[in-house]
Amino acid sequence: MAAMGQQDPHCKIAPLPEIEGERRTYEGLLQPFAAHAHDHCVIGRVREGRRRLTCNGMLHEALPGDLIVFNPGDVHACTQAGQGTFSYDSVAFSAGWLSGRTLAGPVIRDACAQNAFDDLTCAIDDGLPLERKLLALVNAIGISSAPKRLHAHESAVTNASSTLRASFRKPPSMDDLSADAQVSKHALIRAYKKRYSITPMRHLASFRVQRACKLLSDGMAPANVAAEVGFADQAHLTRTFKQQLGITPGAYRAMARGGRTKGGRAEDGCAQDASAEGERTTV
Repeated sequence: MAAMGQQDPHCKIAPLPEIEGERRTYEGLLQPFAAHAHDHCVIGRVREGRRRLTCNGMLHEALPGDLIVFNPGDVHACTQAGQGTFSYDSVAFSAGWLSGRTLAGPVIRDACAQNAFDDLTCAIDDGLPLERKLLALVNAIGISSAPKRLHAHESAVTNASSTLRASFRKPPSMDDLSADAQVSKHALIRAYKKRYSITPMRHLASFRVQRACKLLSDGMAPANVAAEVGFADQAHLTRTFKQQLGITPGAYRAMARGGRTKGGRAEDGCAQDASAEGERTTV
């Protein structure tokens, strides 16, 4: 039961085909989110609560009112900080809208950018065109001025990441990847984590979840999705999916296709993944 003054945790997802993305609204959360990355861009606003946020290996604090920006490929995770629950409103959209730019972030405390985000979400709520509002938000956030860092074995880890992304269903072993790169396995893993702030196997899980989202949105059943993207079984998919996105695959599928859920249970007649009942999410 939720504490006095707190609401039951829930997540709402609404597709936004105009910008090739979706809106995700989380309320009343306490759970951590495991390290993962996206191919798309995500801009969100903290409505309530505080979070310890890591992005590309750097630690940040996310406070109420802050904008949170994740560029494509940014590896991020967060845990609860302080009392109270976490509420967060975010908009994901295709990387194409950035025109090759890298946005500033990950934490933005600029009133103009915050107002631009609220204008975008109001347009979503009112069913208005989104293109101009999104571009205004991107321009208000601005471009990152951080210099690109070079890392040890840069070519080897970049090739390893590309290989894992392309062959996520049946990926090569670390032994095979290291042999191809002519680098020892342990050196490759260390360099990979230094470059991406995530281990190769966790990165692989992130690639799989990204593909799972697309298949679930297309209507594929979670059990079939698990097999299609390379998870051992549906329970493995459910556990990893919820660690990264805070919602079960069945609930995501229902909402992405027009349903609504509360507390992770579908309200449009689609059953929640049975394997997720009573499951405690861990990082």
